[in-house]
Amino acid sequence: MTITVCGPACTTEIKNSGRACGDPQRSYMGAVLATYERNGYDDSDFIAVIWDGERVNAREYASTRGWTYHNGASVDATACVQAAALAWYRARLVPHLLEIEQTETTEPRVGRHVRSLTRRGKNVGITGEVRWIGPDRYARDGGERVGIAIPGEDTLRFLPARSVAVLDPEPIDEQVLRDYAATARPETWRCALDID
Repeated sequence: MTITVCGPACTTEIKNSGRACGDPQRSYMGAVLATYERNGYDDSDFIAVIWDGERVNAREYASTRGWTYHNGASVDATACVQAAALAWYRARLVPHLLEIEQTETTEPRVGRHVRSLTRRGKNVGITGEVRWIGPDRYARDGGERVGIAIPGEDTLRFLPARSVAVLDPEPIDEQVLRDYAATARPETWRCALDID
């Protein structure tokens, strides 16, 4: 099957009678990769993950916010559609993984050498090794705080983690990421929506 929704000719009388839809509108035949339900506080939305000819995308086909009882979707992606979606996924996976790796290698961690980015106060331009990471009680939005050991000082200097830059980020092996992406398959098609 495919995504089916009520068309304009499906009258209120038909909807209230419990009969089948009087005007079913079908779309994305042979292109539905997965379906899932997104639960909200009061309502639920029903989503189909589809291949739209260019990329993996999501379409809402029903909701508990209004009358959508005739609407439905079922997985019916053809082998050709699945192959196209998989090629799209793999092509976008390398930049996505590279961005994640770059973020992780530039985050302060215990043992990494950092430099202060502050512009005022006693911590301007200091460099040292991160010895402690913990919650930042002083920040309104939470976050982390780092304790930095400065050469020649007995006590740690504490700064917000976002106020330091890592001096020795670990190198990223892009070839490993490319090799992984060449054979990767999404755990679910829903997770493929997050990579673009």
